[in-house]
Amino acid sequence: MHPKSLLSAAIAAALYSAHAWAGTPSEVPGEEAGAALELIDPAALGFGFAGYTIDTTVQGQLDYEDGDGGGLDLFEVRTIAPFGKINLGNWLLAGTVNYTWTQADFGGLRGLGSADLHSIEATIVAAYRRADSPWWLLTFISPGVSTDFNNVTGDAFNANALGLLGYRWSPRLDLAVGVFADYSLNEATVLGSIGVIWRPNDQWILQATPPIVAIGYRPTSDWTISAVTYPGGGKWEVGGREQEVRQVDLSLWRAAISVEKKFGPHWRVSARGGIAFGGELELRDSQERVLVDRDLDPAPFGAVAVKWAF
Repeated sequence: MHPKSLLSAAIAAALYSAHAWAGTPSEVPGEEAGAALELIDPAALGFGFAGYTIDTTVQGQLDYEDGDGGGLDLFEVRTIAPFGKINLGNWLLAGTVNYTWTQADFGGLRGLGSADLHSIEATIVAAYRRADSPWWLLTFISPGVSTDFNNVTGDAFNANALGLLGYRWSPRLDLAVGVFADYSLNEATVLGSIGVIWRPNDQWILQATPPIVAIGYRPTSDWTISAVTYPGGGKWEVGGREQEVRQVDLSLWRAAISVEKKFGPHWRVSARGGIAFGGELELRDSQERVLVDRDLDPAPFGAVAVKWAF
């Protein structure tokens, strides 16, 4: 998952915990006692109730805007697998394993053809909230590797960390501010962000956790229609010692319409489609020198996700 996506997913998960902490009864009019607000998950990033998720994205070719023609083809499968949760009164500890397989075809750009790219991360979350207080805290650390496994070195290692302070303004409005740090391909990034989740009524919800913004509409309890914008891409170590290109840095944005259907208390199936835009691809050598810097033309994409929620 792209670091910015991970940041937004963490903020949204924390905002969700403000409602669902240890079975806290819902205070929203019209909801049953003991029910918790379920966030929408329009991009299958892990929002809402915890559960096992598999998401498949087929990306149309992203043509190279400058250069000798050609483009980048992508096929992506992401999985989210919670592996444990411990409730210690005011503290909550939880963990997940996230795996992404990206099949990328670079069309021969700088000698790169088709490649299988892998990202594996383990995320450990610690959150604190008192039942008699609207304030809460959340932190996490997420080490992992992103590589094609041809020649794994320290460049494949990445890590993310987050510190977050949240406030439940009202039963329908939650706010959060946070600081996020990312280390990947020997580069460190520190970002600040804010999060807002607002339910003006029982059908509509706004989840603004930049850089992810989603608006959802639930005509019934089993159907959700939403519009979402979110970042994609990733950073990977690739190739062997003898190859010139050793680092891939891909960034892009996706805007989509998503439709989700619930089947019983646990299953969620969703489909989304839209446009990938604002793409940029950098290829670097082992000394982090930029060999190729290409802008990518917009292209359509489609995705299907299946989730088993706890």
